[in-house]
Amino acid sequence: MVLNRFLYKIRFKKVKFFNPALTEVQKNVEIGEGTRVGSLSLIQKNVRIGKNCTIGSQCNICSDVQIGDNVSIQTGCHITRGVKIGSGTFVGPGVITMNDKFIDGKIEPPIIGNNCRIGGGSCILPAITIGNNVFVGSGSVVTKSIEDGLKVYGNPAKSVKNRNTVD
Repeated sequence: MVLNRFLYKIRFKKVKFFNPALTEVQKNVEIGEGTRVGSLSLIQKNVRIGKNCTIGSQCNICSDVQIGDNVSIQTGCHITRGVKIGSGTFVGPGVITMNDKFIDGKIEPPIIGNNCRIGGGSCILPAITIGNNVFVGSGSVVTKSIEDGLKVYGNPAKSVKNRNTVD
């Protein structure tokens, strides 16, 4: 346990681990400076996390995930293999991404754009692209790709007109 603390300090000089003894970071992982990682999180192999990110406690970041700069992933999220998350994005607590549409081993991870807000408890299905500046309401199930700038919510997630917009 003390060994993890020592190894992570050498391996990730400018990263804050809140409890290195209860955190696992596998091989070939890059974590940008200024990033903070919560307790009981697992970061699997071949992951790239940008600068100034927050990975909450009890998160599972699967292999081959790419996370941009200034991303906040809150407590209890499961980010499945191959997902890409753009810079400036907020992922609320308990969000789950999926990457295997037919449970046949053909991986089609979702892509989440820059400056998105994904509400807590949402589920992002495989082969989905979420554009830039998208707002996904809490508890939504995203079953289809979403264009830039839209607000969606529900199960399945559907676009909602912005009340401040005049047609």
